[in-house]
Amino acid sequence: MPEGPEVRRYALQLQDALEGEPLVSLSARTRDAKAYLLAHGDELVGRRIETIRSHGKHLYGMLEGGVGFHSHLMMWGRWFVYGPDENPELDRRERARIVSPRSCAVLFSAPIFEMFEGNPYEQIENLRTLGPDILPYEGEFDASEFQRRLNLSENATREIGAVLLDQRVCAGIGNYFRADLLWTCQINPWTLAKNLSADEVACLSHNIPLLAQRSLEQPGVTVSPEQRERLLHDEALHYNPQITEWASRHAVFRRTNLPCLRCGEKIKQKFQTVYQTPDGDEENDKARLIYFCPNCQHVALDEVPTARVTRRKKAKPSPTAS
Repeated sequence: MPEGPEVRRYALQLQDALEGEPLVSLSARTRDAKAYLLAHGDELVGRRIETIRSHGKHLYGMLEGGVGFHSHLMMWGRWFVYGPDENPELDRRERARIVSPRSCAVLFSAPIFEMFEGNPYEQIENLRTLGPDILPYEGEFDASEFQRRLNLSENATREIGAVLLDQRVCAGIGNYFRADLLWTCQINPWTLAKNLSADEVACLSHNIPLLAQRSLEQPGVTVSPEQRERLLHDEALHYNPQITEWASRHAVFRRTNLPCLRCGEKIKQKFQTVYQTPDGDEENDKARLIYFCPNCQHVALDEVPTARVTRRKKAKPSPTAS
């Protein structure tokens, strides 16, 4: 799933291509957006595209007159921007298309694209509940609000590896980000939020914006420049002698059984329950793989709780992953 830095890059691309431009056409193939545009699409033509922003994993845009669009990429969604002389053919994966005089932006494979009228934070339910953005547009990361939400009673008794994926606590963190963040701070993913030390909370608060900015500027990279140099040149840190750029981005994410960059111990992976249904129905609990160094992060493998992994064809997103 694209995480906060990836969605911000899409937002920046759409800003450059569309902001300030008059709308030539807007089409959608998701049910509700398609119905709205069939009824009101002609009214939107010629309106200026005022702003395009992201918040965590959400992207939204506003047109003149208070009409907006909102997308969530989920696992496979992608935005592509084409030039004025390009007219991409309709593809079965296409979900929405925004055309201006100088650009064409097409959304592929995303299940969520919707239209709204008014303030997006009032009209889009999931936007209303989002925690502080890991990449704020103005000012610094709101560490105090992050810590306040972390300490709420409903989060205090949850494992930190699960809490970090809850977009209501902090918006934009996904699986690769939380794994490398916890490794950076040497925190056991199964530590209850209420049991984190003041230093550990401070480390998370400091490194969330640092890793987010790094991942924005160097697509998906969470390791420091020094660590990346090692990963780019040391064959012993990889599965294959041929070192790829992708395999040099992370400290622990998808590096199972490879040496830890800090201590040399083998990285491990385990499923962790990240969402539990309120009614206790284990069939609908949600688990995700977490990658970690048992030594640096003080994880006793024989004490790790067993997570139930249920395979479903059409799993609906939980509120925590909104």
